[in-house]
Amino acid sequence: MSDELEELRKKTERGDRNDEIRTEADSAFVDELVDAIEAVDSGERPKTVAVRDQPVAALLATLDEDDAEMTAVGNALEEALGRECSEGFDRSEIVRLAVRVGLETATPEKTEQLSDAVGRHAQQNI
Repeated sequence: MSDELEELRKKTERGDRNDEIRTEADSAFVDELVDAIEAVDSGERPKTVAVRDQPVAALLATLDEDDAEMTAVGNALEEALGRECSEGFDRSEIVRLAVRVGLETATPEKTEQLSDAVGRHAQQNI
């Protein structure tokens, strides 16, 4: 009987219902991400993203001319993500890493959901 009362108390505590709603929303978002990953894999959605940003384009063009600077920027981005440092980078890799650093910094919960979706997608496609 006391176990039933404890369970009822937990359900009526402030925040539990919000946590449950948030968990359901997170799960739904991960499901949507899995669907989007499948759409990208099948060619229904593009595999690339395009960004129009003149100063960033200038920075990337300048980095293209200096391998040491490109590597330094790439290594700094990898370090921010907690990854081992690589030896060579191209513009695409720099942009990809920079987007990931930005997402991880600003919205770590979305990065975690993306990781969950990638894992779930991989399990479904074994």
